[in-house]
Amino acid sequence: MNNVKTDHCLLSDIDFDDRTFPFSYGFLPARLESSIAAVGLLQQPLLLVSDNGFKIVCGRRRLEVISKTADGSGKISVCLAENSSFQELFRRALWENLAIREFNPVETADIYTAAAKLFSIDEIEKEIMPALKLPLKPRFRMRCQVIAGFSRKLRDLLAAGSVDVETVDLIKGWSDKERTALTDLVEETGLRRNKLREVVSRLDDLACRDEVSPLEPLFAARKAVLNEAGGIDVELLRSHLKARLYPQLTAAHLEFAALQEKFSWPADLRLEPPPDFEGGEYRLSFTFTGSDEWRKICDKLASVALEDVDELCRRP
Repeated sequence: MNNVKTDHCLLSDIDFDDRTFPFSYGFLPARLESSIAAVGLLQQPLLLVSDNGFKIVCGRRRLEVISKTADGSGKISVCLAENSSFQELFRRALWENLAIREFNPVETADIYTAAAKLFSIDEIEKEIMPALKLPLKPRFRMRCQVIAGFSRKLRDLLAAGSVDVETVDLIKGWSDKERTALTDLVEETGLRRNKLREVVSRLDDLACRDEVSPLEPLFAARKAVLNEAGGIDVELLRSHLKARLYPQLTAAHLEFAALQEKFSWPADLRLEPPPDFEGGEYRLSFTFTGSDEWRKICDKLASVALEDVDELCRRP
């Protein structure tokens, strides 16, 4: 596209809040900051003149890096688009950005929703969605619309990779209040990706089972696992939700604990049940540092009553 001219503008005249061309969202790469600090701006950003100053077409991240350190009254060299339609500029920004990197989920959602206002359905399906690696299925379009409506905090977590798109699918039907409570939990505990998705899945399952808001099991779990300092242990939180979702598992753990107390096995013989009590293999472990400790362990094993073992293995 040759409809551009080189010019200068003030940083203060650029409308950073305008996201007509939403091609950058998220953290600024350290290597970009280092590069600009070392050699300056090698490629001029592309801007579009508007009633409120200049819209950013390409180069938002470069401009954001410069704006962090430069005086807003200083002039920078830019390219200005002339006599070009929004569609032409959108395509240019799309392919220039794709030539450099892949988009994060927030960028993908924003680009899709912005493109849906500029292009026909045929253009969206033949050009935009393939470029964004979006399958032509309704649920992927819906996911983009959901992300576009997220709060700033939740969008930031998603762009940073702390929340994955599978979690987005789980909370797509949640209210703003429920999502806010979830982002507060993430900030408080540091939960992210797989463990966060597990927690969200259990909250969602509990809410559906009991026909309540996800806030009910979330607040109940928080109250149950708060430590003396008022913090939340992530592993206790996961265990609590699992126990509440699978009460029969909780009963099995209590029964096993009662058996261990009844048997009075030595503490240095560690007996563990099968994971989630599925299958029949128990695990017995111990440690030793020499022949004397080995003999003592063997004596303890020999003293274990076979009746105890039989009772343990007779469980349903």
